[in-house]
Amino acid sequence: MKAAVLRAYREPLSLEEVDLLPPQTGEIRIRFAASGVCHSDMTRIEGARPSPLPIILGHEASAYVEELGPGVEGLQVGDRVVLSFLYDCGRCFFCRSGHPNLCEVGVGMLRNGTMPDGTTRLRKGDEVLYHMTVSSFAEEAVVPARCATRVPDELPMDVAALIGCGVLTGTGAVFNAARVSPGDSVLIIGAGGVGLNAVQAAAIAGASVIVVSDINPDKLAIARDFGATHVVDARTEDPVAIARDLTHGRGVDFAFEVIGRPATIRQCHDAIRPAGTAIVVGVGEVGDCCEIDTASLPFSEKVLTGTLYGGARPGLDVERLVDLYLNDRLRLDELITRTYRLDQINEAFHDLHEGRLARGLIRYE
Repeated sequence: MKAAVLRAYREPLSLEEVDLLPPQTGEIRIRFAASGVCHSDMTRIEGARPSPLPIILGHEASAYVEELGPGVEGLQVGDRVVLSFLYDCGRCFFCRSGHPNLCEVGVGMLRNGTMPDGTTRLRKGDEVLYHMTVSSFAEEAVVPARCATRVPDELPMDVAALIGCGVLTGTGAVFNAARVSPGDSVLIIGAGGVGLNAVQAAAIAGASVIVVSDINPDKLAIARDFGATHVVDARTEDPVAIARDLTHGRGVDFAFEVIGRPATIRQCHDAIRPAGTAIVVGVGEVGDCCEIDTASLPFSEKVLTGTLYGGARPGLDVERLVDLYLNDRLRLDELITRTYRLDQINEAFHDLHEGRLARGLIRYE
């Protein structure tokens, strides 16, 4: 099969023929329909979050089930599925305590680039590693069946791909991590693919004030279309001051940082009211630190926390998001800025780096 392989940081991906081993117990072979082009992939290419190489990137995808390994239940050949990049074993402490997005096995797989058994099904001479369990910049893959959620035929496979990362993460931060309620006020810093989903989730949840901050005017225009009540051009305006002005000086109830930078994390902390919550969604570079005035913590009771994958429970959340989309309440088609072929993968990342995409999509059909 053809795959885009990362062999050296800060170098273009290499389009190669890669061998795929058959699925083992609890695994399925899938044929990809579409894959989103995400900043998490770009940070790997740039070496900001290094991992062992070679590796096939891509983690936000829709696919068709082509083959079942032994012991797989609940799926059939031909099923249309959304892929989750976080495996949940169902047995560890975090899975049993209601936090499958923190699964000990799944997080280890992200770190090591392997399947649950510590190996991969990808070969080019030696092993080729997985990126975030999925490795969707390829024609096919073998993945754990637990990472695949079946979706109905009426859901287009292009938009289905986006649900697997950007939509689950952005909406999950609002619905699961913050539990935004009608009348709440929110600030969202970062209007990319994940941030825009946080914006529309806040609108669906009934937030009365939705402030969105970015440095890209085009993205701010899209954010307003997705439900932002106020937009802030952070090149010339202060999102903290505006958030306070709109909330009688108190600060917003919730702030979401969807970039992963210390300065914007601090802005979120400063923009929330006493006893408010700032949630870091964006993943920064290893070693980055954010300074907070320690004296302010006991006196303000502000909460600064993070969320991994928006606290997603894919088996439940995917179904709910599909229902919202099919009932014209969740906008997914409008997220797709441009589509590409697999052999245009490096062009897609160039466009992403230049800020031209809300979401780019690799199409295999």
